[in-house]
Amino acid sequence: MPDIFEGLQNVFVYGGSFILVLSVVVFVHEFGHFQVARWRGVAIDTFSIGFGKSLASWRDKQGVQWKIGALPLGGYVKFTDDSDPTSSTPRERIDDPEVLAQARAQGLFHAQSLLTRTLVVIAGPFSNFIFAILAFAVLVQITGRDVTDYSAAPVLITSVLEDGAAAEAGMREGETVEAVDGAPVRGLSSFQRVILDHPGEPLTLTLRSADGAVRTLAVTPRETLREGAQVGALGVALSVRQEDRVIERVNPAQALIHGAGQTWGIITSTVDYIAGIFSGRNSGRDIAGPTGILMVSGQVATASLDAPSSTPGGVVGALALGLLSLMAVLSVAVGFINLMPVPLLDGGHLVFYAAEAARGGRPLPAVAQEWAYRAGLAVVASLFLFATWNDITRLLPGTQ
Repeated sequence: MPDIFEGLQNVFVYGGSFILVLSVVVFVHEFGHFQVARWRGVAIDTFSIGFGKSLASWRDKQGVQWKIGALPLGGYVKFTDDSDPTSSTPRERIDDPEVLAQARAQGLFHAQSLLTRTLVVIAGPFSNFIFAILAFAVLVQITGRDVTDYSAAPVLITSVLEDGAAAEAGMREGETVEAVDGAPVRGLSSFQRVILDHPGEPLTLTLRSADGAVRTLAVTPRETLREGAQVGALGVALSVRQEDRVIERVNPAQALIHGAGQTWGIITSTVDYIAGIFSGRNSGRDIAGPTGILMVSGQVATASLDAPSSTPGGVVGALALGLLSLMAVLSVAVGFINLMPVPLLDGGHLVFYAAEAARGGRPLPAVAQEWAYRAGLAVVASLFLFATWNDITRLLPGTQ
């Protein structure tokens, strides 16, 4: 019976956190499109969070239908003259200048000026970036900015993996690493480098327990293959002691600067990662799909609920901050991905608008757009399947 309750709890925690995180990020993105469209006088038919069968719906005073779909994997804003929720093509192509002017006056999206359409499209990703900046700012305002010198702080063992080299040798949680083979150790990266560089080689660790007792322990890092090279692995999670951390309080202006820096850092690291895939420097195995987001959301929620917290609001506060942090990171990812120049995505629309501007205001031929959207659908579907396969290989042992 306890196993059943534990299983139901996991379903609730993982499923609930996934739906909450993804729904907020999608809402932020689509609301950006929606709000700018309203400001520019564009007629809107539907605002939906999720796809498929409608679980709930209502109409506002402007006649917009708001929906919550049964499949919480995205959302859309459907303009009055859209042929489908992707806003790729109008229901009817208008070539007559007089009719086009009438359609523009009626607020039909595809009849609007290039400026209006561009602003509406770019507002989605831009809203994701703004949300991330504000979320990171709120987080650092509440928790403070971590200015710990991790290169000099003692290395704390926070957990020991069962059946790993560390567990076999008798390492324990809560111990700090004082030395390796008699040489003093400070900093997570330096200790990790020693372990990585000595696969299969015995090492003597000097460990200090929480009560101050010191002992030496022989351990042999296990050989493991990482990016084509044999490296050492202990099977431990590392951090620094709470008392060794240095937290600096920040004012609102500093928090916003920090939030912008965090957001920009994620963008630049994502660009570097993608460039590394094409150059062969990085593997595509880190690309995650919906299942990956589900697992990370559940892990963040579980860690927040299980860990003792001094955060305002206790466990609930820690859970809120943990999920807000994940929302911020995912929001940057959604904004970045949508700016990629792939038809069906916002970036693809912007490419079409750029071509239209270069052609003196004449859109690309309908046939060319149709084939481009088909290619875009193939790219998006392939990426989705690839990411899902990555998720499966991470969940099922022996498939990597």
